[in-house]
Amino acid sequence: MKTTTHIAILLALFATLFAGCKATSTVPVISTPSPSIDKDIIGSWEGCDGRVITFAKEGNEIIGRYTKLGGLERYKFTLNEEGYRLTEQSAGNYTGTVKWQNLSGNETWKKVSITINNNAYKDSSSDPCSKEMKRVEL
Repeated sequence: MKTTTHIAILLALFATLFAGCKATSTVPVISTPSPSIDKDIIGSWEGCDGRVITFAKEGNEIIGRYTKLGGLERYKFTLNEEGYRLTEQSAGNYTGTVKWQNLSGNETWKKVSITINNNAYKDSSSDPCSKEMKRVEL
């Protein structure tokens, strides 16, 4: 009798455990790749002379503003002045214009192509301290 009681208790225990289990199915999750930070220009970038350019989306363009002047002070640039107007061509590739100023503050805009890869900035038309910049980590 004791054996029957033990078996009945074990069966009841197993039945309780299995009743609480629910079958689940696995459905593969398909996600669309999001832009990787290492290819996105949005954020702040520092040049070799201490200048910092902060890029932000404004309307349909990406605008770069000088948020730290570094060596640009002598060329009469001012804080928060717009210095870049860009559009994204593909992940990590941007085209547009960059502002140049001479020592008198006279400005011209030049075409620029920018590549962002592994948090490194490279462009085709800036002066030596903006040709290659590093992302400023917040």
